[in-house]
Amino acid sequence: MSFTTVIGNFAFALLLLTGSEVAAQLTINNATFHIESGATVSVQSHVTSNVDISGDGKLLLNGTSNQNINMNGFSVPNLELDNPTQATLTGAMLVANNLLFTRGRIQLDDEDLSIAASPAGSITGASNTRYVVTNGVGRLVKKALNSTPFTYPLGYSHATYNPITVANPGGTPDDIGVFIYEHAYSNGYGGSTLTKEMVDASWEITEAVAGGSNLSITAFWNASDELSGFNRNTSGISYYIATPGPTEGWDMLNSQTGAAAGANPYSYTRTNITETGVFAVGNRPVLSPLLVSPKIILQGPALSNGIMNDGLRTVPVNSGGTTDATHGVIPLADPYTGLSGFTHLGSGGGETLTPGVLGVFNVTDNNSIVDWVFVSIHDGNTGNAVSTRSALVQRDGDVVDTDGVSPVNMAGNIPDNYFISIRHRNHLGVRSFGSIPLVKTVNYNYNFTANLGQAMNGVAPNNAMAYINPPTNTIFGLWGGDATGNKVTRYSGPGNDENQLLNVTLGGNKLLILSGVYSRSDLNMNGNVRYAGPANDENTLLNTIMNGVVGMIISQPNF
Repeated sequence: MSFTTVIGNFAFALLLLTGSEVAAQLTINNATFHIESGATVSVQSHVTSNVDISGDGKLLLNGTSNQNINMNGFSVPNLELDNPTQATLTGAMLVANNLLFTRGRIQLDDEDLSIAASPAGSITGASNTRYVVTNGVGRLVKKALNSTPFTYPLGYSHATYNPITVANPGGTPDDIGVFIYEHAYSNGYGGSTLTKEMVDASWEITEAVAGGSNLSITAFWNASDELSGFNRNTSGISYYIATPGPTEGWDMLNSQTGAAAGANPYSYTRTNITETGVFAVGNRPVLSPLLVSPKIILQGPALSNGIMNDGLRTVPVNSGGTTDATHGVIPLADPYTGLSGFTHLGSGGGETLTPGVLGVFNVTDNNSIVDWVFVSIHDGNTGNAVSTRSALVQRDGDVVDTDGVSPVNMAGNIPDNYFISIRHRNHLGVRSFGSIPLVKTVNYNYNFTANLGQAMNGVAPNNAMAYINPPTNTIFGLWGGDATGNKVTRYSGPGNDENQLLNVTLGGNKLLILSGVYSRSDLNMNGNVRYAGPANDENTLLNTIMNGVVGMIISQPNF
């Protein structure tokens, strides 16, 4: 068996029986280059070829520094990398049989590395120190991928390793390529970097022929890849729909999340994928968005002009209490998780304020934060709650997400007609009178404060909402005074709120003042609990809320 090789500028013929070693650069120019079965050609420098290397033997890259490989799109029967640094593709290449990793990584830059169709084409020996680096736009491509799973051993750099396994059961065999982005991004292919609740990587999957695929993918990651807030018990694989229109954006629903498998690496699998593009593993940032902007006033801190006081935010710092100079007593994390009477659904629960929102606490206008509220959406037919979110309410009643400014994202739910409800820890909740259409890319404004007809009354003996600005009665809001959290406000009788205020919270001491606290018994929400004296909570309960009627009972509608 003979072949032609060029080392430097000198051409000569060699007879290859069992193997050969090339210490310099190997260049193959317009010649038949054949490696017999069982034979190995070892190369310690660069490789360039403008023909297929035939035979069933192996080309071994065993240099000690970077080795460039430029096959100009042609094939090599078997390739082994045993280089402690790396090999770099400077031209596309097809491995007809096996790619064996012994040491080192193959860096693609902007070239494609293809593996032939099964059963011949395979990759063996890959690990977290031996893999393909997709640092440019070059892809690792599996030819004619079918129902047999193929693992793409990939990393964005020499410090990251995030393989992905892809199968195409039931789909038309196709050339499926994958490469990895350094991070996950808000717009899939770009936009802002997602910095929390995510695996810090994303995979782009391509197909040679559009349509006909039915992919199953399993993505892998280690704990070191997880960004702050990531919860692997409610994770999932999300696909970014790039087509402009009402469906554009991340597509993952709450029903598609679950617990990750394994441990270092962890993994998650998604099946029945008929579209290719960018995929990421995460929680809320890659759930399908559903935006709504409710408006509600809380009766306890309400002022006559329909603006609320923000006493919880401005209560003076108390060295012996819980106040803080930047946000008073308003907690920086969801206060409803674990609070009696509140149960999170869907992706709700555990919300925290993003770093930028802390600046909102310094705002002194109508957009400053008053407190947290509990937002739910309910099935438009049955009325059953399907998803919740802890959000923030501003002084003017705007309910915003945890960044302090954006619409509330009821993420992970399909576009549909929903009722919306707003509840608060010491107020009676309210639900929209009719269902409202929520879609993926459009924010829906719903103003409860405009009139009583905005709220469902059900069979409650009282109005669904309180008058906030008597005697004109043109602004409406949540009934206050529910210190017990039992969805009923009353001054006397079983489960009454006066008893909760005086005997439970204040221990029966009418003169006791609790300063700088975040308490359900703080009915006027000024950061203090007191029964007597200026701005006391007993007066708020009896005279502001009950209008001086001791026997009055106010019930929340049943929803």
